[in-house]
Amino acid sequence: MRREILEYLNTRPDLKYYIREKPEWYRKLSRNPFSVSELEEGAKVFYGRTFGQRVDKFHQQVQNFGLLMELISVMGDEVKGGSAPVQNDFPPMPDSMNNG
Repeated sequence: MRREILEYLNTRPDLKYYIREKPEWYRKLSRNPFSVSELEEGAKVFYGRTFGQRVDKFHQQVQNFGLLMELISVMGDEVKGGSAPVQNDFPPMPDSMNNG
């Protein structure tokens, strides 16, 4: 690989790591050193830095925030309502047993 490319990769540790994860780029860059822009595009997809991936990530964060707000509102309703009436699962006692 050319010295210029190695120096460039030393300034960009993210690309260096990407090349280590995808070793086919060693061969591609050795044969065609001008394919650095393709390398950068591949790294953007790998790291999730494309516009579409960022929009999806933001959308997911908004959904999570909405679920959190819904959970907080449900918890708040339970606290405001006080204690729920206690359900008695036992049938009422007959009068003959109450009189003793």
